[in-house]
Amino acid sequence: MTSPVADLRQQIRSYMSADEVDMVEKALQLVLEVCSDVVAGERLVPPLEYALGVASILANMHMDAAGVAAGLVFEAIDADLVTLEEVEDRVGSTTARVVGSMERFNILERKKQSVTAVSAALSAQNLQTSAAKKSHDEREEGSSTSGDGKKPRVREAMRRQQAETVRKMFVAMAEDPRVVSLKLAYRLFVMRHMCHPEYQGDRQEMLATAEETREIYAPLAGRLGMSRVEGELEDLAFQILEPDKFQWVKGIVESERKQWRSYVESVCEMLRQEMASIGVNAVVSGRVKRYYSFYRKLERSTGEAGGDFEMLKAAADVTQIHDLIAFRILVDTDNECYIALGHVHSLWKPKEGRIKDFIANPKPNGYRALHTTVFCLDDQLVEIQIRTHAMHEMAEYGVAMHWHYKDIGDNASSTAKELLTWIHQLAEWQHEIKAANATDSEFVEAVKDDLFEEQIFIFTPRGEVKDLPVGSTPLDFAYRIHTKIGDSCAGARVISHVEGHDGDRLVTRMVPLDYELKSGEIVDIVTNRSAHPTRDWLNIARTAAARNKIRRYLKIHERDINIQIGSERLDRVLKSIAGLRGMEAITEEVENWLCQELHMDTFEDILSAIGADDMRPHGVAVKAHEYFQQREGKESRDERGETGELALPTTSRQPAVNLQVAGVDGLLTRLANCCCPLPGDEIVGFISRGKGVIVHRSDCPNAMRLHERSGERFITVTWQGMSQPRYHVPIIIFARDRAGLIRDIATIISEYGLNLLSIGTNANNRERIVITATLEINDLEIMPRLFKRLEKVKDILQVERDMGRRRVTDAQA
Repeated sequence: MTSPVADLRQQIRSYMSADEVDMVEKALQLVLEVCSDVVAGERLVPPLEYALGVASILANMHMDAAGVAAGLVFEAIDADLVTLEEVEDRVGSTTARVVGSMERFNILERKKQSVTAVSAALSAQNLQTSAAKKSHDEREEGSSTSGDGKKPRVREAMRRQQAETVRKMFVAMAEDPRVVSLKLAYRLFVMRHMCHPEYQGDRQEMLATAEETREIYAPLAGRLGMSRVEGELEDLAFQILEPDKFQWVKGIVESERKQWRSYVESVCEMLRQEMASIGVNAVVSGRVKRYYSFYRKLERSTGEAGGDFEMLKAAADVTQIHDLIAFRILVDTDNECYIALGHVHSLWKPKEGRIKDFIANPKPNGYRALHTTVFCLDDQLVEIQIRTHAMHEMAEYGVAMHWHYKDIGDNASSTAKELLTWIHQLAEWQHEIKAANATDSEFVEAVKDDLFEEQIFIFTPRGEVKDLPVGSTPLDFAYRIHTKIGDSCAGARVISHVEGHDGDRLVTRMVPLDYELKSGEIVDIVTNRSAHPTRDWLNIARTAAARNKIRRYLKIHERDINIQIGSERLDRVLKSIAGLRGMEAITEEVENWLCQELHMDTFEDILSAIGADDMRPHGVAVKAHEYFQQREGKESRDERGETGELALPTTSRQPAVNLQVAGVDGLLTRLANCCCPLPGDEIVGFISRGKGVIVHRSDCPNAMRLHERSGERFITVTWQGMSQPRYHVPIIIFARDRAGLIRDIATIISEYGLNLLSIGTNANNRERIVITATLEINDLEIMPRLFKRLEKVKDILQVERDMGRRRVTDAQA
């Protein structure tokens, strides 16, 4: 049995030049010198074992010498066994630069340790079956409140760390893709170690690492074209997070593999002979899907995704997974790929719609191959992939570790240019999201939506391919091409294949902006100078990048519209709070107080933020309510003085009324909220300190109590010369209870053009109900007509103005 050092040397000599091997040897000698006698300690793995394991993974990817050398020495740097200067002196500046970038990037891993344990505990809870969770919740409802309160804070902490990690990944990829390849190799080594039967590490840390691997690292590997790394990371995370499901799927796959072994061998041998008969030198192999990929296929085929495990097992039907078995044909040239495809189709009938040419139209991550699904021996549906050896290497390990040191400049291959463009798009995209002040949670969700979800591939009329998440619209496609194209998008023409009696034909049709694009369609964006983003576009765009560009346009160009929208929204919310009369309640004094409390320069900034969905109107309304509570509390204390306790007025602000006070017009007056006097009522005035004269009905209980204690502060007031403000009119409705009664009442009030400020109910028994409401009325002549109309409503017994003496017993008689 050879040693890990000998295996590594054999790996690098199989594809590196002598000079490259010499660079890796220098790094290996340095690591052997400083790490040979160092024990594992808290990291559970000795630094030398760690270094050799990571370097072996990188060499298996055919990483260049600087990348493999960086993988060797990084653990020694991270453990403070050697300095970066020593690495640069003995191995070279390129390796030192990669290690330095990795070192800065890896600091984030230590920051995450403070929240790892708690986060992992939450992950473990989330992995319980829904039935068990429901039972637990029912038993522990009373005791789980405090624990649930901690979950959002822990999740947000993890979101912040994940967001920062992903941001640093984008920056690292733009600088040097080897840094991310190195990080993925480290994560793969850690996951392999955690899944080893003898691993003795913390279970909670395992769960947290596995969850992050599934959510971030495995999808990132997939987007970089590193399918083998992606598949293994998914399987390892699956084994840790859902061990029961993993063992069940593993049993099915192994059983199928044994069952299909002779069939696979027969097909492979037949393909070898057929390829040889047409003069094509081919390597043929068969494979069974990976465990996690197979599990996801089962979920989708049974419709039990995220459901009960037992239901999934009962519904699972392996015969419906047509690509469980796949065959791969590796040839030498692109031309031989097409020759092999034609010969395969002459042997077995292809399934319509299942032939894909990723050689002529590569995926954005550089993947190239021919795919076809045929009715093979015994009419079994199988997938056959045909690619060159170079394409296979790219498909297994991606192109991130190839183009940077082989394909720089004008001589870069088309594959390298596509990846370079994609990486630069990532850096630009994350910069745009950060500039849009997206929260950490929004950023992480956007990353998962736009980068890691299942993709579709859309073509421009020039044949350029753009990848988008499933469900994307022409708006997303337009913004993916260029911001200016998106901002002036007026529609789209879609060119697609349509099956007919005379064969397939291309059909061009106009589609709306909310049309859901299909993979393989050719889309031509129609632009117009008069077109521009509107708020409705935010509901149409699927990708976070497009939505952020739309928000940025609206923020710059539509501040006035945002202010208007914000004013309308805040007005509605203010009116929903009992007693507040919408925006009319917001005086200059209130505006200044809100700006100070919300840390905004002007009140228009607040309204604009509400209109742009950057601030919730309810939060502003609550602040305004807080202001009125503070002010009314002070006013009540002023009124009380030495008179003792008084009933506090509500927080609403009645309009000033033009009354004659003691025969004098123009004095500051205010209608009392407790009795809501109306013209025609007998009224009295109470002199309030600093607030003018508060007008009460003569029979108001509060006024009577005030008169007993401070009679000298009451004066004569009359309704003469009064203008027409809006009045608050409390009403009381006696009715038989039934479904839809409140709705019918609100509908009639709305028909009269009145504002319903508040409504409440009080059931006296199972059949009778008392409804109290406060209306805002301009014309008092409406009241008699409104009352008569309400009394005609089914089950309403009586409607009257609420004078504070609710005759419930009379209505029930």
